[in-house]
Amino acid sequence: MEENNLQKMEESYCNSIIYCYVEEQKDELKKFISKYNDEDIIHIVSSVIESCEGKLLYCLCDIITNYIETSKEQETGFYFVTDIRGLYDIVKKLYSAIFEDIIYISQGNNKEFDEEFETDEFIDYFLNIQRSKLHSSFMRQLWELKNCQNKNSFMKFLYELKGIGIERENYLIKLWHCLCEILLYEAGYNEVNNKCFIYKLAVYSVLVALDKSVDYTNIYLSEILKSDEVNAENMYFVYHQFKRILFTRQAIMDKKSETLLNGLYERCYNYFIDKLEKYIIKIPSQERDKNTVMVMVVQFLDNTHAPTKTAIERIKVLRMMGKRVVLVNTAEICLMNGYLPIYMIEGASYFEKYDTFNEIEIDGELILFVQVQKRLSLLDKIQLVVDVVNKIKPYYILSIGNGSILADLCGNIVPCASMAVVFSSIPKTKNKMKILGRKLKEEEKELYIDDDIIESRFTFELKPQKEHYSRKDKGLPKNSFILVVVGTRLQFDVTDAFMSILSDVCSKGCYVVFAGIMDNYSSLMENYPVIAANSSFTGYCDDILALMEICDLYVNPDRSGGGFSIIEAFSKGKPGVYLRKGDVYTAGGEDFAVNSFDGMADQILKYKDNKDYYNRMAELAKERAKLMTSSKEAIADIDRQICQRIEEKYW
Repeated sequence: MEENNLQKMEESYCNSIIYCYVEEQKDELKKFISKYNDEDIIHIVSSVIESCEGKLLYCLCDIITNYIETSKEQETGFYFVTDIRGLYDIVKKLYSAIFEDIIYISQGNNKEFDEEFETDEFIDYFLNIQRSKLHSSFMRQLWELKNCQNKNSFMKFLYELKGIGIERENYLIKLWHCLCEILLYEAGYNEVNNKCFIYKLAVYSVLVALDKSVDYTNIYLSEILKSDEVNAENMYFVYHQFKRILFTRQAIMDKKSETLLNGLYERCYNYFIDKLEKYIIKIPSQERDKNTVMVMVVQFLDNTHAPTKTAIERIKVLRMMGKRVVLVNTAEICLMNGYLPIYMIEGASYFEKYDTFNEIEIDGELILFVQVQKRLSLLDKIQLVVDVVNKIKPYYILSIGNGSILADLCGNIVPCASMAVVFSSIPKTKNKMKILGRKLKEEEKELYIDDDIIESRFTFELKPQKEHYSRKDKGLPKNSFILVVVGTRLQFDVTDAFMSILSDVCSKGCYVVFAGIMDNYSSLMENYPVIAANSSFTGYCDDILALMEICDLYVNPDRSGGGFSIIEAFSKGKPGVYLRKGDVYTAGGEDFAVNSFDGMADQILKYKDNKDYYNRMAELAKERAKLMTSSKEAIADIDRQICQRIEEKYW
């Protein structure tokens, strides 16, 4: 047995249970057992093959029964030890989720189980011993979908499965993980009939959510790329869903994940370039209207939606500059035509009323408007937008959003400059002109030497304040130092690390208001009693400036977005504390940033206890808000840089 495994177990045995499924209790096992004198820790089953009548099935059933029975009353660490090589291999494959480690010890044993076993019988047993009838029922439904080819059946099942909350309890996560591994083991024998592809995707997608390792993310994406059963629409659907899943940190990614995602996008892009070759032809600058800008967005709702507010603000300034603006909502992130099973699927809001609009009112003016209907296939969407570009002949396209294949394709007809909504990052686009809401860092300049980066200042137009609240109106303590945490994805952004620093400062007199969307607030508070006693959740706040007015300090978790919220706080003279990364850092600037969560806790308490320091920083916050809400100059500079580049570099 490896020394590091022994050492790890020696350190944690007092809180663990160790199952030893061995043929004989020879010196190697005795040496191992001698380190632990507690009978409650070591569970030995010897002569395993004989006691299980030579059947691997019986042994696997016994292992899972022991786990479920033993873990009824306590959450503890479980280890597995065996001297049967084949048993080690199958337990490693099927039960890795329930054991902290699975260890093989060599005792000269050459006996083996018959590795063949009836999966149907095994699954029946596994389901029948579950403590939760609800989860057992859902597990059976997933098993029975194994020969299903109807994608709608998977969509319905995965949607309902998401609703029962597997992720809320570690015990359930482990059992669902085991079930998925068993189902994939079974599916491995049936690949030749090609009936398992959709099913395997569903199972892998559950593992992506539960495992929190990058392996299943990459397996899922690899399955899509290598399959002959998917088309461009399927790949684009998966691309957008995984972009969202990774952005909200519901899954983990690495360099390989990024390469795989880029591969999906590249394949889609090249497919449509070839398909629409005769329509995608450069329009010379002399044939384009120098006064017309086409603004393309992937989603357009109303001014309660931050990306929509971003688009509206830029359109208003372009109109003030005398530009003719045409707005196109491509509605790409609403696509469901290419559906493939994904457990964490999420649709995007879409206003059907806009389908009939030819114009839309922005700041009292009507501008030309096209909303591409979500029911259309991706090919039809692209064809429609390409036709609009060829008819309007704008001087350039301003694409607001990330990963818009329609904007990228149209960028081959007229020059297109792309601006990510997460403005602190460089847009993912095939177009050369990329707008960044900050200055490039020195270390980035070499990385993006082949790109045409437009450095800019991302600005905000804040929603006017309507109300004025008192703390009593909102049920907040009158004399507490109140922190405000804002976001529409707080259930993902608020991590244990962030909660730890909030728990620390709450124990020292702070109170926290969570504002936005946070479906897990109640369950999260069960683990953090100090915060539970010193916090409240207001839900989505339509008048965020009124809320900022009665709080003392804006505090930001480790996330990518959120740029609007820090400027909303600053505009009310409320300082902020945030890490040196993401949109909040880019919008708020260096003066309020810290390097770590530990530094964040120290800084929060400094604001609380040092009134002079607080007042100085409050004035700096107001000045920063004025700078970041002065849009006309910043957007005019972007337009100037785009037009200059078109004249010098493009067509």
